[in-house]
Amino acid sequence: MLGVVTVAFAEQTKEQKARQKMLNLEAANALWRLKRSLKVDGFYSGRVRLNVWRAAAIDAGKFDPQKYEEFKLQLYEKSLNDSLKCIEYYIEENSYHDANMCLQTWQMHAKEIDRFDESTYQELVKRLNSLKEKPSE
Repeated sequence: MLGVVTVAFAEQTKEQKARQKMLNLEAANALWRLKRSLKVDGFYSGRVRLNVWRAAAIDAGKFDPQKYEEFKLQLYEKSLNDSLKCIEYYIEENSYHDANMCLQTWQMHAKEIDRFDESTYQELVKRLNSLKEKPSE
């Protein structure tokens, strides 16, 4: 009877090792996809990749909350920069509505990471309001 229990325990250990190896691989793949997404994708794709990596890393027992916060910060900072470019583009195109959507995104994301600057926001609002005053070309 003792030999049967030992063999069953050894099998379970092999299964556990195989599962852990698979979880580690999934976490590594999710991390690679997240890093790539931070470079080339937009905010929402990056946010999904961040959440997928977090779940995979937790499952594998390799989650690092500090790394999560660093990746989240990178994602939001990229969004802030992209939003400012978006605002500039739509101001040049004289599109108040589109520029305002970009401004709202900038405002939300800046507040999320405590980077909101009221004076910058007011300057951008002022520039957007000047579009309303311009006659259409």
